[in-house]
Amino acid sequence: MANNTVNEAFFDALIRHQVSLLRYSASLQKDTAVLLDKTEAAISAAIVKGLSTKPGLNSPRDVKKLNALLKKVKDMRKKALNKVDALWLKELTEMAENEPALVDGLLKTVNPTVLETSLPAAVLLRKLALAKPFEGRSLKEWSKGFAAADLRRIEDQIKIGIVQGEDSKTIARRVVGTKAARGLNGATAITRREASTITRTAINAIANQARRAYYEMNNTLFSKELYVATLDARTTRVCSSLDGNLYNIGVGPIPPLHFNCRSLRVAVVNGLVIGRRPQRPVTQRGLLREWAKREGEPAVLNRDDLPFGSKKAYDAFARARLRELTGTVPAKVTYQQWLGRQSKSFQNDVLGPTRAKLFREGGLDLPKFVNRAGDEIPLRDLAKVSREAFISAGLDPEKYL
Repeated sequence: MANNTVNEAFFDALIRHQVSLLRYSASLQKDTAVLLDKTEAAISAAIVKGLSTKPGLNSPRDVKKLNALLKKVKDMRKKALNKVDALWLKELTEMAENEPALVDGLLKTVNPTVLETSLPAAVLLRKLALAKPFEGRSLKEWSKGFAAADLRRIEDQIKIGIVQGEDSKTIARRVVGTKAARGLNGATAITRREASTITRTAINAIANQARRAYYEMNNTLFSKELYVATLDARTTRVCSSLDGNLYNIGVGPIPPLHFNCRSLRVAVVNGLVIGRRPQRPVTQRGLLREWAKREGEPAVLNRDDLPFGSKKAYDAFARARLRELTGTVPAKVTYQQWLGRQSKSFQNDVLGPTRAKLFREGGLDLPKFVNRAGDEIPLRDLAKVSREAFISAGLDPEKYL
């Protein structure tokens, strides 16, 4: 029979799935940034061309040119923002619809018995994705507010630059930043950061709500829900204080509890219920082998082949063993400990081959790979501050500078 209990295997499977969702979040953030970045060269060119060569508002004609410029810039940006809105709605509603089926598949894969489960209706899941608030607003509201703030920020920087008497090129840099700084010193960099925060938080919110709908619909299979907050190299105090807490199904705090929250809730499978469910063929064969060895009888492949009078005793044995195989609440573990016991290929897939080697052989702890915002630190920066770790892992830090 399996080394891990059902609850341990389900816990590991859901954590691996959550890691994949975080990577999906990073991909969606990049797609969002691409849509926004496509407008920035055009916005910069429009500012340079549309403003008077003489700084300031010196005539009614300058005011007219400013208003025309603002309209043009906003129209260009609105097209990108509308595409972002459409991207978020499409991707996140699809994710919501798929999440319960994915969790259902994970549960049935690790379970030794045959389970009859129900999936939430697609219309409910779409409603969760679009209308359920997270951090005070629904996805639609966050998208609308995000777009309005971006347009206002661009307009404000253009006007501030004019009042300060700056030339058109300087004002353009105010808005979109410089190439040397990769645009990080412009107002639109704030928009990219906000987009990343919204997408990361929205994905976790919607995934947790979709799982909650699945847990509640199949609540007889589960005894409790476990709050898991250690799915990151950095964990906030509010989440770390809840890590390992048990709650009744659908009761208690549901992540995210803050922006960029990566926590989740994992349902604890009820061994008493599992013990009464029909055994999968492979499970029954294993239990029959155990039973035969314990009783000193010849092994059989099917319960129906047991000697007369033995079936009742076997059934009691099987129910007890299934409860043992189901297990209870998985032991509390940090993300570093959890990742350390995963396969080398999984570590490479999650961290990338170089960071995984630094993790395994260079003694570099996971917090060293991310900044305070949870964003990945480039290898060139790691090589500067963690040279010894690179050398210990058999890597030449100079190659990454």
